[in-house]
Amino acid sequence: MACSSKDSGEAIVNNKIPNLIIALLTACFSFSLAAQPNSSAWFGLQLPAGIGDPHAASVDVSSANPIAAAIPRGEEGFTQLQGDTLFAYVGEIVQFSRQSRADGNRVWGRVTGFESARRTIDWTAQQFRDAGLVNIEVQDYASNGEMWWANDWQVTLLADDAFGPGSRNIVLESSLPTGDSFIEQDSIIATVIDTGHIDAAIPDIDINGKIAVQRLNPLTGAYSERTATRERAQQLMALGAVAVINVVEQLGNMHTRDFSRCNGPCFNIGTADGEFLLDAVKRAQQAGLEQELQLQLSLDASNLTGLSGQNVLGIVPGVNGLQGENIVVNAHVDGWYDAAGDNADGLAVLVAMARHFAQHPPQRTIIFVGSGGHHSSGLNGPSNLVRMNPQLLGSTILVLNLEHIAQLEIDSSDWSVGPKEQPMSFSITNAAPFLTTLTHAAMARYGFNLNPQFRTSAPGDLGGYRSLGLPMIQAIHSGPLYHASGDVLETISVPGLERAARFYTYFIDQIAMADKALIDP
Repeated sequence: MACSSKDSGEAIVNNKIPNLIIALLTACFSFSLAAQPNSSAWFGLQLPAGIGDPHAASVDVSSANPIAAAIPRGEEGFTQLQGDTLFAYVGEIVQFSRQSRADGNRVWGRVTGFESARRTIDWTAQQFRDAGLVNIEVQDYASNGEMWWANDWQVTLLADDAFGPGSRNIVLESSLPTGDSFIEQDSIIATVIDTGHIDAAIPDIDINGKIAVQRLNPLTGAYSERTATRERAQQLMALGAVAVINVVEQLGNMHTRDFSRCNGPCFNIGTADGEFLLDAVKRAQQAGLEQELQLQLSLDASNLTGLSGQNVLGIVPGVNGLQGENIVVNAHVDGWYDAAGDNADGLAVLVAMARHFAQHPPQRTIIFVGSGGHHSSGLNGPSNLVRMNPQLLGSTILVLNLEHIAQLEIDSSDWSVGPKEQPMSFSITNAAPFLTTLTHAAMARYGFNLNPQFRTSAPGDLGGYRSLGLPMIQAIHSGPLYHASGDVLETISVPGLERAARFYTYFIDQIAMADKALIDP
């Protein structure tokens, strides 16, 4: 028997039941996923296994054997760039995210505006000090807007004895509300309806007053389906849906932090939860019980104001000291969930490069920046860095960004793991021939896995530097684990970290010696 009364498919809004009571009722009646299910419960369906250990890889990486990093003659002594050293940095960075979850945050990670990001900034500053960088500074800046934030939520499939003896409420543990979602009441209860794939036309069915479910199967990260998912959810809301559930069909039962502005409450759920939900919808329809199959949604979310972020800077002087031109090397410190590949790998390479150049002074000065606010609305780190440091950046000739650079090559068509790293798009914003030739030479030298066609657009953190009007460089990918809880330490390639570090160190060393007219003709 379900915890709440139901009324033939119409949405029920509970305004008077306190959240605590709802939580207690759910706890009392929800099925324990660790227990053995009654074979006749829930139409005889196998129950979803829950979220499990969210810090464990959802992809089987046990057979991963990435190609060893190439070490050109003369670079054997560059010990700061060794893969094992870099991987240890990634592990330390990921630990700040795990501590965020241990502190009780349901959306955990290194999130600018929260203590987890500040700890990461402080760690980076200490790495700069240990390396011997100069003029190290943590710069605080205030938010210039609101940031939507979900404190707590629950998506529960409500049981009914008609679904089979022993049926109990099922909490879909992989659920995650999407940006700008709100439920003003304590909860919403409504009939569930399957509206098909986001690429398909919305079927000619009654959606009014119901919770609409739609499916998507990103070939890369959820980013690739962002527009289609949002626009179709908006259409469903316009047809009267009281909420939309996005079933993100990827491996396992991951949290996926993407999508926003659905024009109503939206939740993402993982593959296992989605398969169970849609199978239950189908069985209920076959049994003539489609009106009885209902979800209960609750959400405590708000727009946060008054937050602050931080950037950290450290400088390696050129051979002629701090005078003259400089190069900025940036990596954002923040990330959703464990965020090993977005962007603990980039930050680890930044730290390794800082240590290397502190021991091998470059011709030009290098400013190393751990930036905040990549994922936090109103707290963009690079744009605040530019605003706060006009004199320092007035001598900059090029900006290089380290982002998403060493994740294992994961094929989402079969979730196999290849021998390289995730292929990356490479941006040279001014398409300078010298920079293009240098990139090809560095690719051949180290085997860095870049797509063959370079581009001039610059997504990611480089947007905050655009006002400088300088050449900008970046390799980046949005692979299958993009903004998902499956982006964990085990998915990072140790040789890939070394490949990236050696590629970028060589690249910057050559830039530091090159004529400015070649860099920015």
